[in-house]
Amino acid sequence: MSMKPASLPSLCAVAALLAATMAQAAPLTPNSGALTVDGKVTDRDNNAGAFSVQAILKDGHFTGTATFTIAGTSIAGPLLEQRSYLENGRCYFRMESGRNRAEFGGKCDSTGMDGRFESFADGQLKNGTAKASFTLAGGAPVAAASGSLPGGKLTCAFNEPKIGVKWGETTQYSLRFSNLVSLTLDPSGTYTTGNGGRGRFTREAGGKIRLGSGPWQGALGTLENDRSGAPAVVFHIEENRRPDGVHLVDPYTTHCTSPR
Repeated sequence: MSMKPASLPSLCAVAALLAATMAQAAPLTPNSGALTVDGKVTDRDNNAGAFSVQAILKDGHFTGTATFTIAGTSIAGPLLEQRSYLENGRCYFRMESGRNRAEFGGKCDSTGMDGRFESFADGQLKNGTAKASFTLAGGAPVAAASGSLPGGKLTCAFNEPKIGVKWGETTQYSLRFSNLVSLTLDPSGTYTTGNGGRGRFTREAGGKIRLGSGPWQGALGTLENDRSGAPAVVFHIEENRRPDGVHLVDPYTTHCTSPR
């Protein structure tokens, strides 16, 4: 049986369909509403597992229930709201049931997530890769605006990790105030911090600001939206190290957000 090469109109139709499919992906907004998550995990021993989430995304937080299974262990329970949230294009989910727990998270959009997981169930500590597809009840959201200069005083803080050293312990995070304490950006191009620092800043391409003078000279901030969708400034640690490796702002990524 002979096969005829596809015609140009047919190829164009396929290309248009692929483009339309790819265009469906959009950044999640802090109030995307009800969604269903169906995911797969693989641990470092190549054991396969799965997880599912039924949740509502409101004000940047996920509330709902989840299930998780791997290597003959299973966990089911509610999401921890303060540990289940959307921030800077990444989704985080954590659930607990007694002493058992599971958390998974990574880069996400309206179609799904690609990241990592860690779980502790029936005395077994597991971690590895996690991938999931999302189904939003209201359809793909409209992307939130970014790159806006925040108004008013922002509170600055970072999460300091504490690595578990005992069997079954996972990494815990403590919220610490930044060396900046707070940050206020004036549209005229000046900034002040809560510890008395002041200087000038400039806008750069890609939604960035550069502190060009004062005690924090050289620090590079990114204008992003916080969990609630309000304008914020994030000093990513990868962009704020001196050549000798010493941090410019804090030892970890710093988020400056409106108090709420």
